[in-house]
Amino acid sequence: MLCNGPRLPRPRAPASPAYACPCVAQCRWARPRWQSTDSKPTHDVAILGGGITGLASAYYLTKELPKARITIYEASERIGGWLSSKRVPVKDGTVLFEAGPRTLRPSSNGVLSARLMQELDLAKDAIFPQKTSPAARNRYVYYPDHLVRMPHPSFGFAENAWSLMTEPIFRGTPWAAVQEIFKDARDKGVQDESVGDFFSRRLTFNTVDRILSGVLHGIYAGDAWKLSAKSLFPGLWRDEAKAGSVFAGMLKSRAEGPEITKREADYLQDMKEYEWDDLLRATLRESTVFTFRDGLQMLSDRLVRNLVEKGNVEFRTSTPVRSIAAAQDYGSISVNADDPAQSGSYTHVISALSPGHLNNVARQPEERGTAILIPTIPAVTVMTVNLYYRTPDLNPPGFGYLIPQATPFENNPERALGVIFDTAYSPSTKDIDLNNWQIDNISQLQQAREQGQLINVNDFAWYNMPERPNVQDDVPERGTKLTVMLGGHWWNEWPSFPDEKEGLAMAKSVLQRHLNITEEPEAWAVNLQRDCIPQYNVGHEERLKTAHSNVRREYKGRLRVAGSWMSGVGVNDCLRSAWDVVQGLRKGVDGTGLEHIGTTEYVRLKAVKPGQREGDE
Repeated sequence: MLCNGPRLPRPRAPASPAYACPCVAQCRWARPRWQSTDSKPTHDVAILGGGITGLASAYYLTKELPKARITIYEASERIGGWLSSKRVPVKDGTVLFEAGPRTLRPSSNGVLSARLMQELDLAKDAIFPQKTSPAARNRYVYYPDHLVRMPHPSFGFAENAWSLMTEPIFRGTPWAAVQEIFKDARDKGVQDESVGDFFSRRLTFNTVDRILSGVLHGIYAGDAWKLSAKSLFPGLWRDEAKAGSVFAGMLKSRAEGPEITKREADYLQDMKEYEWDDLLRATLRESTVFTFRDGLQMLSDRLVRNLVEKGNVEFRTSTPVRSIAAAQDYGSISVNADDPAQSGSYTHVISALSPGHLNNVARQPEERGTAILIPTIPAVTVMTVNLYYRTPDLNPPGFGYLIPQATPFENNPERALGVIFDTAYSPSTKDIDLNNWQIDNISQLQQAREQGQLINVNDFAWYNMPERPNVQDDVPERGTKLTVMLGGHWWNEWPSFPDEKEGLAMAKSVLQRHLNITEEPEAWAVNLQRDCIPQYNVGHEERLKTAHSNVRREYKGRLRVAGSWMSGVGVNDCLRSAWDVVQGLRKGVDGTGLEHIGTTEYVRLKAVKPGQREGDE
């Protein structure tokens, strides 16, 4: 990786030429800011925020509205947001640390990230752990004092049954699942409830406290007894209301096809019509997740490069926005920056800011604190601690483990959320050694590649085999790389957060207690990410409806919102949010980015026959 995220020099005036990545001499990103022969762009759009949502919004605008002029405002000097990958030197090479997200799923909203991989020519840099790999098959939960491997179809009935019958974590859950169809549906007057309340009604309290709360720790870092069941599990919430139980709804979907929103059906149709590279499609079908040789930051870096090369995108980094305001006739919207020279008037603004940040800029300074555009949506702070040990295989084979709320305090006093086994989803140098592949000759690989066939080697696949298989850690012998996740809702009441030294000590303490690791790490990094994950607490949908009404009333379609605080907190969800906003602009919809919230327009998809893959005719 040439640099740790694009840091674009601040321009001296709005008309300055495009700025380049500091490694411009190597990657040649410099391009004129505006190359269109049209004197007047069809749209002049400002994007607030240079994280993955803002970058994706700009990218989709250049595709759907190629004559648009785009300006990205970013308060910091760095573009890329929470996607942050860093190479750290060790005694015989380098290892890659991810401060934020590290893998992406290629399904559902993940189709968009898979498409970006193809369109941005990132497939040759990708790593695809296969469905046969330990990273896909082995997921653990820590309760009450040891790791419990979760059931998986590949383990066989006897192995799964033994675990379900003997492990305390599952006590009562299998029988509750059998009885779920016979339980009464909720009262029709209930508009929302917590995930904990919903699943303790449908299953058991222990199911939530010992299992599901751990899963939510891994996604939302949130409290199962505060997060909204309606927003996090909309399909199951709807199944109970319409079919009388979750299981009855699942049976109906199996027989008649799933019922989804019209918006989702349109999205799936668009994705189905995409022209895939045959080999990439075959590889994705056999993969559970994917990542890149230099980490997920390669995605944001490549987006920046693409946008600069387009010529109609301007980056204004180190440029905080003070306020935005619609014109009196609502014909335009102004963006007022701390530096007046960077302010401007635009046809539309797309906000990729957090709700609190948007509230601060959506009013004139004298009005701040007197009116709220977006109802309060809290967020939690997470600390990630990356550690690299020289000794290999200090963790069991698998992706990692999560820690549920029921885990006794004495077994988790640091309030950790879970641990990721980072060496599981990226191959070692032995995995890419052709001598270990047990294939008669390399020509088979080349022939298979040309025919669009997948070759699964040592539970990994590469788009560019055999030319340059990718690894993340550039060391002759792979050690053990782990990431400890701390905080989330556990730290909401803490008066202060741990510093770097304290965070490292806490992570080492967790690993010693849970995995018996006493070795000192050869390399480490501590990352405190404040307010990084929005919390979809009970009533979240109603808050979003209120936000939609407020934005539409006050900006009349000139302001659109996108980001992780609406319909999903992951990278793929951010891409989807950006995609939806740009589709609305392209179609001329008088929207806000939230118009789909609370939709009642549903369609039923065709049922998939046993043995048939979804999407096959």
